Amino acid sequence: MCAVPCLHALDFAVRFKPYLAVPMGDSANFFTIGGGGDAVFDIDISSALSNPLGIGYSAGFEVGINAAPLFKADSLASLYFGGVNFSLFYLPFSRWNIRGEGTFGFYQGMFDGNTYANTFWRYGLEGGFRISPNFIINMNGGYRVYNYKPSNPNWEGLYAGLSAQITFETGRRDDGVGISLSQSEPIFPVFSGLYRTNQIGTLKIINNETAEIRNVRVSFRAGNYTSSELLCGTVSRINKRRSAELPLLADLSRAVYNFAENSRFPGEVLIQYELLGSSRTARAEAVVEIFNRNSFRWGDPNALSVFVSPGSLEVQDYQKYIVGIARNYLRTGLNRNMQFAMYLFEGLRVSGIQDSLDTQNPYRDFHRIPEEIDSIQFPFQTLAYKSGDIDDLGLLYASCLEAAGINSALIPLNDDFVVAFSLGIDEEETASLFDSPDNLLVVGGEVWMPVSFSAFREGFINCWYNAVNGINRAIAAEEDVNFIALADAWVNYPPAAVSSGEESLAKPSEEMVARTVETDMQRYIVAEFGPKIQAVFSDIQTNGPSAARYNQLGLLYVRSGMYAEAKQVYERSAAMNGNAVALVNLGNLAMIERDLDEADHWFREALKSDPGNRSALGGLEQIALDRME
Repeated sequence: MCAVPCLHALDFAVRFKPYLAVPMGDSANFFTIGGGGDAVFDIDISSALSNPLGIGYSAGFEVGINAAPLFKADSLASLYFGGVNFSLFYLPFSRWNIRGEGTFGFYQGMFDGNTYANTFWRYGLEGGFRISPNFIINMNGGYRVYNYKPSNPNWEGLYAGLSAQITFETGRRDDGVGISLSQSEPIFPVFSGLYRTNQIGTLKIINNETAEIRNVRVSFRAGNYTSSELLCGTVSRINKRRSAELPLLADLSRAVYNFAENSRFPGEVLIQYELLGSSRTARAEAVVEIFNRNSFRWGDPNALSVFVSPGSLEVQDYQKYIVGIARNYLRTGLNRNMQFAMYLFEGLRVSGIQDSLDTQNPYRDFHRIPEEIDSIQFPFQTLAYKSGDIDDLGLLYASCLEAAGINSALIPLNDDFVVAFSLGIDEEETASLFDSPDNLLVVGGEVWMPVSFSAFREGFINCWYNAVNGINRAIAAEEDVNFIALADAWVNYPPAAVSSGEESLAKPSEEMVARTVETDMQRYIVAEFGPKIQAVFSDIQTNGPSAARYNQLGLLYVRSGMYAEAKQVYERSAAMNGNAVALVNLGNLAMIERDLDEADHWFREALKSDPGNRSALGGLEQIALDRME
């Protein structure tokens, strides 16, 4: 795109054109080869007006003389002329010039003391070599006509010769190439990785050289704020006093995350180009405006994924500690992802982290206004401050889940911020772990458990049910419910992973974490397994005891972590004709409690009842391996 320079900055040129003239048509019967000379004074109009095609045009006036010797007489006709000249010119290569022109005006002829006058016109082409931007040598030729009467030319014919053009520039001119940068708004540090392909602003490259510049290559660097010099774009040609616009792109480094306040930083634009075939390089400063590192706009909620930082040192340190505790208390029959999620959630609560309303940028207001600039904490900040708005806490929790290898998703609601995590099971498997699938989300065949952060202080179970109710209300109210799976969102918005590089959270005691999660676990068991256990009891009361019913009840007790109760019902089942399934279950239960001798006893009892029982044989093999360790 070209800009319009100042109108007073015109180029004036003088062209001196000696030539030979060859009469044609009827005039060849009277005249022989002659010659003459022109002087053209013109103004390069295109130097002051828009010229997107690169074709120049000029207008001016022309004066000259044409000496026309008579063919059969020792005499000479002198033709003096003057007129208006208009021409188009083009510079196809660095030093070559092509011009097409025409002149119309009047002439006065003098012959043997007689004078006469009429109209004159000519047209022609010229092409040549630019010795310098302001001096050109051309060869030219064309056709000219001096009318005697409207239908009876006095002289007409071809002409050819050389010309020399001298150009004079007016107006103030800065040497070289100029640069200006315009930004519609400051850049967002959290999107630093996107500015390699998404423009920061618009660079305007202004050609202040004495001629057009070609093969223009523009790149940008900014010291330690960029990781490398990045090509912004190329322009094949920029005419003199013209400008071209290119996007400013940058390979920003992690140093931009150091901006805790809105600020700016200097960069350098490098312009490499050719002037009349000679390579040149220009450098210009471009100051980039930047928001602070916590700035965010909610135009695309998927972009929120940049704040989820599973790789930060603080998050890694916290999740490793909590997951280490969780491994000591895992219940074999329950979903592992859910148990780890419980520990990570409650670990944050007992560490003293609290939800606190951001009075300047409250989540409930700002996330509904896409054009407003919100301020969101990185996980390391929330750990350091031990507080944050509900979206800050949710982003920290999602970071911990992802760091523990559990897929998570963000669900920003109008009045809540929900984080969902994958249970790693399909819909059919939920029946054995949950009383109703209505309290879970099924997305793409994968089962997710949502957790609310508006109820953070109430513990994991309340936050789970609160999230389900909030999502159902939003769907019933026909609100937009965005399910932002982080694995998908990171494709376009990779995590910023900002970190202080220090461990910033005092670890809660293992006893406190385990005790808090045990309370959640009992509530989960009562709510999700209580109805299932009661249903089996009712079946036994109605239809009578059986080995199958006792085994079903025992399995529910094992999944609930109620091992003593499970052992009792398995023993009842085993007493019924030496039920091999129940005996194997007793062996498995002993393995869970790490009592290898008792497990060995039950597996061997199962083989007495069913000599080929594969589960019992596998159990004995496992015992042998465990004893070897």
